[in-house]
Amino acid sequence: MLSKLALAVALAFAIAMLPATSALAQRQGGTLRMYLWDNPPSASIHEEATISTVMPFMSVFNNLVLYD
Repeated sequence: MLSKLALAVALAFAIAMLPATSALAQRQGGTLRMYLWDNPPSASIHEEATISTVMPFMSVFNNLVLYD
């Protein structure tokens, strides 16, 4: 009984991992589009801690540090 249970668990795990393979049409680059459901209270990312302020200004502050 235990070996049948172990086989069933292994089979279920193998079936669950099938869709975890990489997609066939992946391409580098592109545009990440995000939906913002709220108006930002201010443009100061240091004074506000909500996602409503951080999300619109992520692209501005992301390019301040460039890695070589």
